This record gives sequence, C-alpha cells and structure tokens, in this order.
Amino acid sequence: MLNGSNRRRGNPPTKVAAIDIGSNSIHMVTARVLSGGQFEIVDRAKEMVGLGRGTLVKGYLSHAAIEAGFGALSKFTQLARREGADPILAIATSSIREASNGGDFVLRAWEELGLRVDVVTGLEEARLVFEGARHSIDFRGQRPVITDVGGGSVEVIQSIGPRIEWQESLKLGVARLTDRFISSDPPKKSEIAALRSHARRKLASAFKKARRIKPTMMVGTSGTLLNLTAMAAALRGGKQPETLNNLVLRLEDLRELTAQILGRTAEERADLVGLDRRRVDLIPAGAVLTQVMFEGLEMEQMRACEWGLREGVILDFLARFPDYAETVERLPDIRRRSVIEMTRRFESGDHAAQVAKLAVRLFDATSTIHRYGSPERELLEFAALLHDVGLQVSHRRHHHHSQYLISYSEILRGFTPEETQAIAVLARFHKGALPKLSSPELSEMSAGLRQRLIGLAAILRIADALDRSHHSVVRAIRVTRGGAGIVVALDTQQRDAELELWAAERKSDLWEKLFGNIQFRIMNSGPRRRPAGESTPFPLPSGLNPVNQARGRHK
Repeated sequence: MLNGSNRRRGNPPTKVAAIDIGSNSIHMVTARVLSGGQFEIVDRAKEMVGLGRGTLVKGYLSHAAIEAGFGALSKFTQLARREGADPILAIATSSIREASNGGDFVLRAWEELGLRVDVVTGLEEARLVFEGARHSIDFRGQRPVITDVGGGSVEVIQSIGPRIEWQESLKLGVARLTDRFISSDPPKKSEIAALRSHARRKLASAFKKARRIKPTMMVGTSGTLLNLTAMAAALRGGKQPETLNNLVLRLEDLRELTAQILGRTAEERADLVGLDRRRVDLIPAGAVLTQVMFEGLEMEQMRACEWGLREGVILDFLARFPDYAETVERLPDIRRRSVIEMTRRFESGDHAAQVAKLAVRLFDATSTIHRYGSPERELLEFAALLHDVGLQVSHRRHHHHSQYLISYSEILRGFTPEETQAIAVLARFHKGALPKLSSPELSEMSAGLRQRLIGLAAILRIADALDRSHHSVVRAIRVTRGGAGIVVALDTQQRDAELELWAAERKSDLWEKLFGNIQFRIMNSGPRRRPAGESTPFPLPSGLNPVNQARGRHK
C-alpha cells in the first residue's frame, strides 16, 4: 500500500495529487475527489527530464539527471500544495529503483521538500497500471492484456474481467533499448534487427502465458503507446484527435507508421503529425517494440488508455475509504458509475432520472418499430441522464452546453470517443432544432450511426416532454397500435398531466417524421388529438430510414 496520508477511515480528502517519477518523464495529476470516492482530473503537468538516459545502462544517476529531476519534482510539489492537494502521493519506478544512488534522490526529496517518495517494485507498478486501466476501459466480458511501455521497463498484465491472472515487469523500456541498440540516425537495419530479436526473447514467456488465456482485447497505456496511437490517427485522418482514450490503433497502421519513423532522421521525424517532439529520439525503439508486442500477443488492434500508473495510485489510495469501496461494489460497471457521478457533479437531479426511465420504457415498447439493439438502448439511457448537465452553465442554450460538457468530460470513463460523442449529440438534440443527416454535429460519424442517433433523439425528445413539469407525473406508459401509428397511454395516477400532454405533442414531430403517427392519452381515457392548426407530420427525407420508409410508416 502506498504512503501519503495517515487517513485510513472516515472521509477522503477533497483534492489529491499523484506524482510519477519515471525514466522518461516526471508526471503529476491533481484530482478533485467526488462523492462515492470517485474523482475527476483537474490538472496535469509533465516534464521530460530523461532520468533513465544513461542511468539504466550505467547503473547510477548523473549529477545533471539528479538536478533536472529534482527541479521538476520541486515545481510539481509546490504546484500541488498551491492547489490544495493533500496528500501528495509520489512514486518512483525503474530509473530510481535501479540506480545505485537512487536512495540519495529519495532522501533529498524528503529533507528538502518534505515529500515522501515510494520506490515501487516492477510488479507493484504493474498492479497500479492495471488499477488505472480497469477504471478507464470497459473490461466486462473481456480477457484483456494490458501493456505499459515506460522508459526503463515494460509491464504486461493479463486479466479476466477485473481480476489479474498474471503480470510481468520486464527491463525493456524505450530509453533502455535506445541506449543499448540505437546509435545511428536514422537507425540502421542491423540495429533494429538486434533490438527486435532482444525484445522477442525477453517477452517470450509473457507471450506464452497470454496465448494460454487467449486475450480478447489489447490495451495500451503510457506516453509511448498513446503517442503512437495519435500519430497513426493523424496518418489516417490528417489531424491529431482531441482525445485518445479507447481509440483503436490497428497493426496495419502501426506497420506503416513504423516504416515512416525508421526511414527518417530525428529532424525529419519531428515533422510527423502527432509526434511529441520530446520523444523524437525514443519513438523508433517504441514503434518496433510495440509491433513486437502486437505480433507476439497475436492481436490486430490495441485500445489506447489515457489512465495508467498515476490514476492507479489515486485509486489505490481512495480504496482505503469505505464509501469508495461500497460504490465500486454496488456499481461495478465503470460506464454507468461515471455517468451517475457526472449527474451528481452537475446536479441533474430527479428530472434526469425520470427522463431516462421514460426513454428506456418507450424504447422497449417500440422496439419492433425502430429495431435498435442494446448498444443504442444504453446510449439513449446515458444521454437521458446527462441531457441537462448544461444547465449548470446557463439555461439559455443549455442543450449546447450539455453537448460541450459531455464531449470534454474528465469524469466519463469506459466509452470510446465515438460513444462519448454520440451521447453528447443526443443531449444536444433533446430540444431545439431537429437533427438532420447533414447536421454539423453529426458530420464526423458514419452514415449508419447518424441515422440511429436521429432515431434515438426522437425518443429522447418525447421522454423529456413527458416530464415537462419536472414533477414525475407520468408513472408508467403503455404503447399500443392505433390506426396509422401508435398510441402512448400515460399512467398518471390521476395527477394533472396537461403540461406533459401539450409538450409531448409539440416534441413528437421528429418521431412522426421517422416512424409514423403517434398519439397520447391518459390511461382509461380516449386518445388526445392535435387541435386544428397544430403541426402535422411531414415527409421522411430520402435515405434516412429505408426500413421504415419501405413499410410506409412515414407520412
């Protein structure tokens, strides 16, 4: 268990910082602790000090490395304290662990900064990496293999769902490999061949273990793997994506990228889109090593994970508090847990829960009409829970604010970038202008997903209308066929639902555009029809919903 505080029980702190003293860089994250022991990252800082350059071969830290590292550590400690973080959890990995004078660095941090630094073993480092990854990527029903490529070591962890089966820490970091094998610019073929052969030999036992369990997912964390993912995405799309979490790096793209990296000098590599220039000397070893891992693990793609060691340190600390442990046990699904935490963070309240309940019931009751599956159902529910978070910014245009907050949230975890944007788009279109295939908010999504999101928006708009008063008047709904469309009967337990009926009729236009006529009535009363002069259904645009178009459900 890591150091950092005498707290064992009771309430967790309000802010906590984690500092990772690595072989390539020193990183810090500062987090605000939320209810249920959850947290959101509020600040990140990084300096590429290169503690491992030369150290991992010679076995000791040079005076220059010590001064550079201590300077960064001093600045980060001051920053964390200024932001009110307490405790500051600091760990050191292979460069300090292996250096003969690593203890001097740790002692100086304590004497001059009052900062206790834990020097963790390779296996403890692997465990903490796994903690971070499993709280960021959805491992349900998977047998993931998690890889972390640092400057001094590589951690490989195999799990079944949330349980570790085996883990290894190997002396294969990119700084170590670069110092040992690469001296030419660009690297010679003989240097790359020697590096590749060495990596395969060192990783052979891990590959053998992995093949016995047959991983279904490869997950990559750490700066090197994230940087390669960003570069491959830029290679395909011409620009670096704004978020990398859950983004897929394909082996075929990695091979193409590796060829470009190895064929260029450091100066030429610096111009590659997406490359962190501070990694220009290390990225050749990183690309070759990553390709070896892909091939040895027999995986065709890897999911990038932005959470790793530092977040694992914070999670390990928060696990000491009862409310955190209870929350994780009660809500093991990280996606749902993070959505619920965001609703609490932005005080969405009972209305969001009511809209989500009605949206899911309407979705289920009309499944033979829209024919969407469980992935769409989950996206709809999550969007309903989050559709009003923008009210914390402003009531005016709050649906636009909701889209922005969801798109850039540090709280939401376990979603692919496309899923996050889908939830954000649904929140955007829960009111206001109707979505179209040509809407800018949908422009970067596939045609099939755009069509499904427009259909889900139709359901969300009605569900939101059915709680127009925010008093949870509608307790249940029942959908039946009626004439050219459907009738939605509302169980209000004799409470006044006039406002809900009025709003539902106004916001059912998108549904009718896609799926046909819809009417609303209170249970045990007749269908309510639109008064003369109110809007009527309009034709379905060509190609929007060919299944329902063929069935004549539109008007």
